[in-house]
Order: sequence, then structure tokens, then C-alpha cells
Amino acid sequence: MIVWSSVGAVASVTPTFVDNGGTIRGATNAAGLRVDRLGSHYRAAITIGIGTANGRAALISDLVRAKQEGLRLPYPLMGVDQGAPGTPVMDGANQAGRVINLRGLTPGYVAAKGYWLSIVDAAGQHYLHNVHVGGAVAGDGKVTITLAEHLRVPFANGATVKLATPMIEGEISGNEQSWQLQRGNRVIGIGFTIEEMG
Repeated sequence: MIVWSSVGAVASVTPTFVDNGGTIRGATNAAGLRVDRLGSHYRAAITIGIGTANGRAALISDLVRAKQEGLRLPYPLMGVDQGAPGTPVMDGANQAGRVINLRGLTPGYVAAKGYWLSIVDAAGQHYLHNVHVGGAVAGDGKVTITLAEHLRVPFANGATVKLATPMIEGEISGNEQSWQLQRGNRVIGIGFTIEEMG
């Protein structure tokens, strides 16, 4: 697994929600029945800004290796500051559905609708989630949050939750990785799509 600690070179991001559910309709196309299934997840098409050949050499090497091993990077918030939440963890084991209980946050911190978070499982894999109904953290450092999508796995009590710098982790889509070298020591055309596997 290739791990990036920064996304400073990211120029643009096109996030996508991949819905694993669906609507079942009868033969007469009557009223549909929505079926939510576990497994809905995210992918993001990311482009990297213009850089010098020297400045982009290590990044290109990382992408080549990540194409084979997977990539974990901070989800590009592109200017949204999610504040200083403290050290949030899951408050209780085997939580399911869309509602999660957290502890260890800074009292008074507000987890706002639209914020992103990732939850880390026992093997160290990050699962990206979006906050649909947030809330202010109580004096005991606890808060209940409703996610936009279902949890995909039953996390352990005390599992780490990344709110200040949520991570997206997965495979680099497609079967090739390319970039363009130009005169004047410039590298352009670096782009990739990362899709969660968990």
C-alpha cells in the first residue's frame, strides 16, 4: 500500500458516490421498492497540477507502484476546513446502519453536514463516509452522527475515526497509468481514479 500524507499537488477532484442499492419495479412498472445493500462506496478522479520533471518524479513512481499495490491518501477537501475534532474513536463495537456513536472529540466541536470522515478497521484499512446529520460534541467528548450511507463493516470499539484529515483508500482504476513530458522541464497530464475496495 502506497500512502501519501499530503495532497498539495492535487489540482482538481471529481468525486463519485457508487450506490450498491437499487430500486425494484414490477412487470407493470408500478411503484418501486428501494433496496439498500451494503457496499456503497466512493471513488475520486484526481488530476495533478503541472510540475517539473524533478518535482513529479517521486509522485509518478508512487503512482506506478500504487497501480499494483493500492493507494491511501487524504481525501481532497479542496479548501474545506473541518477543524480540530480531537481524537475521535468509535464508541461501542459492531455499530451498524447509518448512525454512529463517537467519543474522544473536543467538547464544542461541530461535525457539520457534508463533512467527510474515514474509519479505520483492525487491519488498518480506511473507509470513507459522509456526514448527513452532524452535531455538536457534548462536554464528555461524545457525539452521535448520521452518515449519508451505511457502514460497510462492523468496526471495533475504539476504532480510529479521521475527521480532520479523512482518507480514501483503494485501487487505481484501469490497467495503465500515463503522463506527458513537455519541453521546458514540464510534466502534465497526471491523473488517476481511485476507488474504494472495502
